[in-house]
Amino acid sequence: MSMPSPLSCETLLKTAIAAAEAGAAHAVNQRSRNQEANLISSRDIKLKLDIECQQIITKTILHDFPDHTILGEEDAEHEKSRPDVYEWVIDPIDGTVNFFHGSPYWCSSVAVRLNGQTLAGCVSAPDMSMRFEATVNGPALRNGTEIHVSDIADLPTSIVHMGADKSAPPGREPLRFFNAIAPRIQRSRICGAAALDICLLAAGAAEGYFEGGIYIWDVAAADLILRRAGGQGTFVRRFADERIAYLGSNGLVHEALHEIIEAVF
Repeated sequence: MSMPSPLSCETLLKTAIAAAEAGAAHAVNQRSRNQEANLISSRDIKLKLDIECQQIITKTILHDFPDHTILGEEDAEHEKSRPDVYEWVIDPIDGTVNFFHGSPYWCSSVAVRLNGQTLAGCVSAPDMSMRFEATVNGPALRNGTEIHVSDIADLPTSIVHMGADKSAPPGREPLRFFNAIAPRIQRSRICGAAALDICLLAAGAAEGYFEGGIYIWDVAAADLILRRAGGQGTFVRRFADERIAYLGSNGLVHEALHEIIEAVF
């Protein structure tokens, strides 16, 4: 199969921004429906707005690039990614539980990748009045201003965002990563929206992020933004169905965090 015609990263980013902002705007405009759910459990919430926002994001992308493929959180099935096509990776509402409860800590995330490389991405967090964006060959920006990771180089003065992996297998402590990292750092945070956590890390507001069970759509755009801000991202493990263990940092505390994580995996 022939490779697709190359597109400029700037062109791709323009669509990523438009799509992320369209999805986020629909969530904001329909905020009064934030508790209309298809599923509510102790571990997760699936909102009707999740599906609607993904449909809007997908429509925006396919209007510009009708021959591209979509990998979205709300897809019923996730087909194996093809390296030879442009693939858009979507999380329509990252931080759904936060949004459900009225917290402003949520975002819409859109990235595009080709041959396994993310080329452009945008994370829109309207309730926080922040938009993050980057291309693979440009700077990371927050609201149009270039951002960089922090220069803190030791764990005892570091903030690390984490996720609470409630899906740990039987016999494994669900908070084992949190309990291993928290005593070694200044402060730990579980805020509930991975893409936004990683973008704030990119902006210098933290030194690390880790979650042992997360999905590619949670981190695709934010990981690119982090890297372009001077940080480092590692897929510590790859599991089935696009699930991963992900570590991000300012680069200076990366090895130390990685060692702690591997000791308890």
